Amino acid sequence: LINLTNKCFGREYQPANRAEDVVFDLGQACRDDFGEVVFLAVHGHGNGAMKLLRGMFEKAVTAAYLMNNPKKAERFVRYAAIQEHRMMQATLKVVSEMEFDQAMGEENTVADIKRRYEEVKPEFETTTCSACGKTRTAGSWDPLDIPSMVHQVGGPFQHFFVGAYAIPNVQIHATVASIGRNKTPREEADFAFKLALGLMIAVIGYQNAMYKLNMDDDIASLAKPIEAEWMIPPS
Repeated sequence: LINLTNKCFGREYQPANRAEDVVFDLGQACRDDFGEVVFLAVHGHGNGAMKLLRGMFEKAVTAAYLMNNPKKAERFVRYAAIQEHRMMQATLKVVSEMEFDQAMGEENTVADIKRRYEEVKPEFETTTCSACGKTRTAGSWDPLDIPSMVHQVGGPFQHFFVGAYAIPNVQIHATVASIGRNKTPREEADFAFKLALGLMIAVIGYQNAMYKLNMDDDIASLAKPIEAEWMIPPS
């Protein structure tokens, strides 16, 4: 599988449009997450491996969703200015503007973030009151949340949703679930590894389809035992 990810991502790459650029980068980020999950899992750090799964799952689903909706890729990118502005506002409740600028460095100062935010803000305003015309900034770059995206893209993501997204989602926050354990570290590590393996194969499958990499046979040989283990219908 590692060799296949190298073949998929370690190649000369010239995106033809924004969607190709973003989907490739999201896939590469999943590859990074996969390597980290494997590293933690084989050393018995199941809890840490599970926490990484949530981000990997979200990136994988988003990549699949953008592949099916390529016109939304630009909106995904531009919403980053909204996200960093929210991060800045929350941070400035704790630290000074000077401390923030020193930590973030050039091009990411408070002034820079405010400028980028004002540039894109009108694109993400939604009307909350038709009578008075009151608006607010959209809570996400797309009207669909992750569960809704999963329903739309289907495939293996529906099978992995509980283990790779719902469970880790409560583990990464300060919840009772984050301090309790239903599995031993070894059991959790095995569970995380198996989920990450299936997710990575799905990611490569989408990359193969979008960029026509002709890796169908290689993917099928890896996917078959995973599909049998998880009882997933062949794609």
